[in-house]
Amino acid sequence: MDWPSERGLRIIKEMHQYTILLFGPSANAIGADRIQIDCDSELDAAALNQAIVEHNAKLEEPIRVGRLAVDNGFVSDTQVVDPRSEIALITMVSGG
Repeated sequence: MDWPSERGLRIIKEMHQYTILLFGPSANAIGADRIQIDCDSELDAAALNQAIVEHNAKLEEPIRVGRLAVDNGFVSDTQVVDPRSEIALITMVSGG
């Protein structure tokens, strides 16, 4: 079977958009309650953390001391994160 040449064809890569919710000091640090990260592949939690810091260096400390929660549960650094999930950066938690 003859396959069409890629020459002259426009190849469209699927982009993934992550929305990360921010709370408290993290949100205050950048003046927003969420950020969006665009990339061309799905990321694991460690890569997503790195992308967050690259997006805004003011989030480096919250990333260092906090954790990502995906769909209401914490994830390991090696877990691949679905961009359609609810993602939040959880830093300081207090209660009584």
